[in-house]
Amino acid sequence: MKKFTKVLTALCLSGLVTGTAMAAIIPPGTKLAEKQELNYNYSSSPDTIDPSISQYSSSFAVNRIIFDTLVRQNSEGEYVGQGAESWDVSEDGLTWTFHLRKNAKWSDGKPVVAADYVYSWQRLTDPKTAAGYGDYLSTANVVNAREVFEGKLPLEDLGVKALDDYTLQVSLTQPTPWLAQMVTLGVLSPLRKDVLEKYGDKWTNAENIVTNGPFLLKVHRLNDTMDFVKNPNHWDAENTVITKIHFDFIQNPLTSYYKYLQGEYPTTGIPTQFKKQVLAERPEELITIQTLSTSYLKVNTQRITDVRVRKAIALLIDRKTLTERILGGNTPTAQLTPPLIKDGQYVQQAYWLNRPHSENVKEAVELLKEAGYTKEKPFEITYLMTGGSESNKFYVAFAGFFKQGTGGLINLKQEVVENRTWMQRVSTDRDYEIAWGGWNADYDQASTFFNIYTCDSPINDVFYCNPEYDRLLAEANKTQDPEQRAKLYAQVNDILIADYPIIPIENTDFLALKSPALGGYNEKNDVRYFNDYYFIADKKVKGAK
Repeated sequence: MKKFTKVLTALCLSGLVTGTAMAAIIPPGTKLAEKQELNYNYSSSPDTIDPSISQYSSSFAVNRIIFDTLVRQNSEGEYVGQGAESWDVSEDGLTWTFHLRKNAKWSDGKPVVAADYVYSWQRLTDPKTAAGYGDYLSTANVVNAREVFEGKLPLEDLGVKALDDYTLQVSLTQPTPWLAQMVTLGVLSPLRKDVLEKYGDKWTNAENIVTNGPFLLKVHRLNDTMDFVKNPNHWDAENTVITKIHFDFIQNPLTSYYKYLQGEYPTTGIPTQFKKQVLAERPEELITIQTLSTSYLKVNTQRITDVRVRKAIALLIDRKTLTERILGGNTPTAQLTPPLIKDGQYVQQAYWLNRPHSENVKEAVELLKEAGYTKEKPFEITYLMTGGSESNKFYVAFAGFFKQGTGGLINLKQEVVENRTWMQRVSTDRDYEIAWGGWNADYDQASTFFNIYTCDSPINDVFYCNPEYDRLLAEANKTQDPEQRAKLYAQVNDILIADYPIIPIENTDFLALKSPALGGYNEKNDVRYFNDYYFIADKKVKGAK
């Protein structure tokens, strides 16, 4: 009892609570709408819905709908048991024991057991899977995860064991206090070995897939729509109010905005040209979304090898103008981690971020000339982008900053491809020069950002490699003292921003619209789960029929 009390206290202090992860938390007296169907828009269709090989936010959004992980974040921001009822941590922090729900079932009626998690985690770490998150468990300090990922040890040596059908044990090489947050990520969803072996690459087809989440996949039309229905056999079905979910994949933000005004979508972003109108006419529907995310330019360092040129590109982008006048929101940044992330309090912005932009332009021109570029022989670079007005906004802005700032020392071209081709070119083939990118925190701790850019990270799609960066990051990740750990992350950041393999642009902090009819939505959450949502009767978007 003493050991459990200690663990529970530590978890509560870090925003983690073991216990039941019931879905919709409905205030007493709330009258629910008769129709509980959710329509939603994502600008891009998921490149995969296979949890093991997911790495983009659209894929993770689908993972949360159809799969339960061990832990999740509820609508009040607490991290609570989902696939697990509870968990214990040993006194030395090296052994985590998750106690699974005995009433959790797969969509075909079979029980979800600990061996399903073991299989999934081994598959993720297996080098043959070639997963973008293949090293995720090594960043969590799971025993032998690095060696298994590198093919030096067999899968069976991974530090994850099924003690029995409903007890999963995770062994660590060093304490990872934020492990309960890490296991919320969809890549650690359980999987059914027999289903994957039976259907092979087609196991995620709607007619084949077997899942354990609150909703079932019914329709999946690539780059068009996805449909889900409530899973009546889910362990928490009685607390899941939404009965159907429909996804559109529309890149044009105007379409999403107008569908919101018509009452079809419960939330939407606000196109820049309508921001003033919305502020005046719909203050009661406005919400501020703060996310642990950073958007940046990815720079292929094998194509743009001169750090002077990479720095010049960073200096030429007027972030204040871009965020305030062109994008209509967000916060300018020149560091990788967002300001509110845990252990990121000592990370500092680049020295040039808040000085007059004219000074940045002057330094950029000097760097380009020093690198040998002239108006007659400019530096030529191609921006790989997807179609749509939002993507074009960035290209037009960058082209303007480069041309006006340097008088022709940089010639920016564009190459427009469809979304899946963009993902293939950037993440897999790494066939690009610069491209828009970003990172949303997998968990609330600085390492989720810095781990991307180690020399051997499978997600490192900019070809960045600095041994000193890797050494300091490894030291930070194993440092148990929070103060010292935060100071080490600050040094890691200094190395990264001096090398410019990425060019941070903005932190996401923007205004959006939410229908008064939508309940269970917490804009402060890192991620959201649709089984938390419900629609309230007799409420609607202003002006909607």
